[in-house]
Amino acid sequence: MSLKKFAERLSRLGCVVKVIDDKIELDIEEHKFKITFDADWLRNISNFYRARQLSYDSERRVLVANRFAEYHLTRLDLGFIFNNEHKFKDGKGCEVLVGRASDEFVLSFFESERYEMIFTRIKDRIGRRHDMQRRRGENRISLRPNDFLIRPHTARFTVPRKPRNNTVDKIATDRIRACLFSLACIKGECWEISYDIKSRGLLYRQYEEPDDIEISIPQATYESSIVSYYKVAKSSHFPSQIFLSYYHILEYFFLQVADQTLFSAVRARLNDPTFIPNYDNVSRLIATIKRNDNTDDEKKMLRDVLKKYVPEEDYIEFVKDLEERKGEKLVTGSKQRIFGEQFTIKLEKGHALANTASLLKHIRNALVHSSDRYSREDCYLPFSESEEIFVKYIPLVQFMAEKVIYATAKC
Repeated sequence: MSLKKFAERLSRLGCVVKVIDDKIELDIEEHKFKITFDADWLRNISNFYRARQLSYDSERRVLVANRFAEYHLTRLDLGFIFNNEHKFKDGKGCEVLVGRASDEFVLSFFESERYEMIFTRIKDRIGRRHDMQRRRGENRISLRPNDFLIRPHTARFTVPRKPRNNTVDKIATDRIRACLFSLACIKGECWEISYDIKSRGLLYRQYEEPDDIEISIPQATYESSIVSYYKVAKSSHFPSQIFLSYYHILEYFFLQVADQTLFSAVRARLNDPTFIPNYDNVSRLIATIKRNDNTDDEKKMLRDVLKKYVPEEDYIEFVKDLEERKGEKLVTGSKQRIFGEQFTIKLEKGHALANTASLLKHIRNALVHSSDRYSREDCYLPFSESEEIFVKYIPLVQFMAEKVIYATAKC
């Protein structure tokens, strides 16, 4: 009976299935398979389809029963994922288990709408496997249940008895979040409950796989310090960290460009043949120094860096091409409210770089300052929808950073 339910699910996914004892014969288009289930799988599948207390929330990816709640996790750090489990207990008999998902969770996901979204990739994978083994003369390829099922990492909170006037789900999330924080502190493993991550752009893909092309040895020597920031940006998958690392490249030249601007203005005064160190001329010199000393105005320093190293015509062309490829006014649309303020970028010479400098500086400030200067919904919070702002403007700051790297390289 249990395998019949499992087979019905595969049938609803478009497969041709037939149950024979503890096996399922499966046809997917021209590919033929047989799935063999051991005693443990048969028992677990049977228990799952007979259970009446299980409730799976496909949107939140949470499985709830009378005495436990299990939550899909997302790994935040890039370290190797071991299969070991982490178990937390308290004096009341409660337990949190962080590790691979239970069979109940795996089967719940198998029955959910989300599984349908990835089934195409599963078919492609086992189809390639079928083609390879067919070349060795095998007709119907043997598979295991795990070849069809997804087993992510989860956190499972279990209580000794069903809570009164409450659900396990209501009390589990705070306990699990506390355990994940403890795990980050003690073991250095960083996980987050998946539905706590509101940003769709958490995993930010920064490049497309290039075609096979010959890459030549660059003749330029690049500034190693800013290249390090660039590599941090390229290797991170957090949009906010990517944005900040690219911005660091621009910020790296703030004082250098400011000093050059001040030096040029002062030198022009001093090199004037009519300059005599009398009261009026010295006063004018002091005024020139004050007027050109921008070290207290980071927005002006950013504008000066962009003006010095980024050709405005190239930037305007880049934005136009970006919006054309995306099919919408990502940057130059009507005034957009960003962290409590409104901005518009005019793609006109004399305005484009200055407008962008104000925008980038504001986003940078919102990122590095965590105080709730604005209303709570306008503050930057990790994993919230505000991550989408960084995803949107990363192409701009990346373009600026690359132009600065190229312009400051030595041949």
